[in-house]
Amino acid sequence: MTRPRLRTTAGATTAAEATNGHFALRVEELSVYYGKFRAVKDVSLDIESRRITALIGPSGCGKSTVLRCFNRMNDLIPTARVEGSVEFRGKNLYAPDVDAVEVRRRVGMVFQKPNPFPKSIYENIAWGARINGFRGDMDELVEQTLRSAALWTK
Repeated sequence: MTRPRLRTTAGATTAAEATNGHFALRVEELSVYYGKFRAVKDVSLDIESRRITALIGPSGCGKSTVLRCFNRMNDLIPTARVEGSVEFRGKNLYAPDVDAVEVRRRVGMVFQKPNPFPKSIYENIAWGARINGFRGDMDELVEQTLRSAALWTK
């Protein structure tokens, strides 16, 4: 029995194209487990560079779980385990020499609902600047950020 494969490509699908920029992401045989429960089973997917791709399906089918694999957010869940490969520009994001924090710097996520840290608004804004070595005036940065989002009031 042949398992279904998700493909977004309309042309060639060689390994050479994955490394020359044709694919931003290439997923092969991806399975995700939470404990013994397998939430995602054997997903293969190519996502082309500079193209819009949508994952569409019913609630609970694993769309968000697959997306979380693209920047290794499942690593933050103690019972989660990922099998298969997720390549970003030809590099397996789950290779032993890949730093998950660096992956998250390069592969961002925008969530449907806000997911702030359980800290003040100030600390939520300052956090990203701090972990990236910002050495300027943090108060000024936070105020400017809030003003640009029309959220600053005295």
